[in-house]
Amino acid sequence: MSQAALLQGVRHCVERYLRRFETSGWNRYADFAYSDIRAELLTEQQLSALRTAMLVEDHIPGYAKAYHRLFELDPGLPDVELDTRRAMLHFVFKWTSDEDRHAHTLENYLRATGRIDDADLSKEMRIATGKRYDAPHEDPMQMAVYTVIQEKATQVFYSCLRDAVEEPVLKQVLDALSKDEARHCGFFADLLRTYMAEPGTHDFAKVKEAVQAFKMPLYGTLDDYKRRSINMMRAAPGYHYRDAFVLIRQALGRFADARTDSRSQSLQDLLEALDVRIVRPAAGQRAIA
Repeated sequence: MSQAALLQGVRHCVERYLRRFETSGWNRYADFAYSDIRAELLTEQQLSALRTAMLVEDHIPGYAKAYHRLFELDPGLPDVELDTRRAMLHFVFKWTSDEDRHAHTLENYLRATGRIDDADLSKEMRIATGKRYDAPHEDPMQMAVYTVIQEKATQVFYSCLRDAVEEPVLKQVLDALSKDEARHCGFFADLLRTYMAEPGTHDFAKVKEAVQAFKMPLYGTLDDYKRRSINMMRAAPGYHYRDAFVLIRQALGRFADARTDSRSQSLQDLLEALDVRIVRPAAGQRAIA
């Protein structure tokens, strides 16, 4: 895809998203009756899973910094590249604002339950946010792949946890978060299709690399990540991050019938790699990512 065509594609994705969702949303203070929380309905496992989700969301300063660096407006870049990056930033600023709202809402909820030590939670948040976050890729297309998977996995987790909990206020919170994540995921899926739109110019090998290397945010960074990840799956029956790979498979499915160029084998390799990641490990052998 030429840079000019990519610019138009990015602008279209951003405009379509903001036209639909610029004013949609909810208020982290006014829309949830924190005083009505029935904390006795929450299990320790659910509270622990919610706490982990909050810590991951609360690392938004690190995530935002990575994306701002990815789309840095370096005056030495060609004009069309600068215009493309500036267009992307219109979405990035809205997206990171949503994610910050998620973190703050989960924090507010946890504190309002009365079952979390406030000082201990604050200390844990400071430790977590003090750890450096490095983006898994420097290539924008690979980051689009990564973020489609990550946003979908997060949406599935919130949906499954919402269905599992009995506490009414938390159900409302998780429903709001899940809908936001679904919207974000849709944008990144559209963006990925934009990158892949021109036959012969996309790099399936790069997409495959991003798929095979995928790990959820803060994997290897958050203390006791493996234990926390297992607990999240147990607290939200039906959740597994691997379900997110189905969306990438669907996004690329229409390219599967166009295997006439020299990259056709790379596409086949990619689709096979996705099929491997979609299949869940046998019980007792779950991979953690």
